[in-house]
Amino acid sequence: MRLRLSIFLAAVAAVVLILRRFNPMEYQLFPPCLFHRLTGLNCPGCGMQRFVHALSNGHPIEAVGYNAFLPLVGIYVMLFALERLVLTGTAQQRLRSFVEGRTMTLSLAVSVPTWFVLRNLLGI
Repeated sequence: MRLRLSIFLAAVAAVVLILRRFNPMEYQLFPPCLFHRLTGLNCPGCGMQRFVHALSNGHPIEAVGYNAFLPLVGIYVMLFALERLVLTGTAQQRLRSFVEGRTMTLSLAVSVPTWFVLRNLLGI
């Protein structure tokens, strides 16, 4: 369990450190969004690399400008990782019932496609 957590945290830290140092608008270290390249539309995750770069360099408002949905998704991912990689027993079960519960699943199933449509209609 601790090994998985360590590997996960090391991978996240490595990506954040790379994106902190290298601005994705200047360096193409990671592959571009294939969906955007093929359609010209922004997928729900478009702007994520620029978001991480701006946030890790202390510019939260700029980061949200690249993708306003990522702070919400980030909270969900952190809760999911906490439930899967850190907690055990009753605490894990309680958080799992929230993170993987019907309400959260339905919320994500509605909000992700809604964000996809809105960001392309409104140009955000």
